[in-house]
Amino acid sequence: MTTKNETLHGIQARIEELQKTIAEKEKQIKARTRNLKEEIAEELSPEEIVKKHPFLAAGTTFTAGLIITKSLGGRKKNIPSAKASETTLQPEPPASRRKGVMYAIGLDMFHSLKDIGFSYLQGYLENRFKKQGGPGRE
Repeated sequence: MTTKNETLHGIQARIEELQKTIAEKEKQIKARTRNLKEEIAEELSPEEIVKKHPFLAAGTTFTAGLIITKSLGGRKKNIPSAKASETTLQPEPPASRRKGVMYAIGLDMFHSLKDIGFSYLQGYLENRFKKQGGPGRE
């Protein structure tokens, strides 16, 4: 027959063993989660996306710039007529000035996005060109 103390020691030993196993599994899960997080961050980084899909990135950048510029409203050219020159010049209303400023901001954003997209594309193509050995190399 086993005594109560032997049974309690066996149960406690089993509990300690299970706690150690749980702690080890927890460490493994945390390490895997950290690795997965790093891999996802690398995959979703803008540089990696542009490297994998350079033409799509350039097209998306160009399209986004066009949409922003159009949504902020393009500047309409006013051709002065003879009748307009006869009237006195009046200052632009504030709403019109704001629209012009928004257009200028949109245009600047478009040019910036275009420059960024093309610089990424250029870098990507240069790297691909270097990896292939360049022209005339065999």
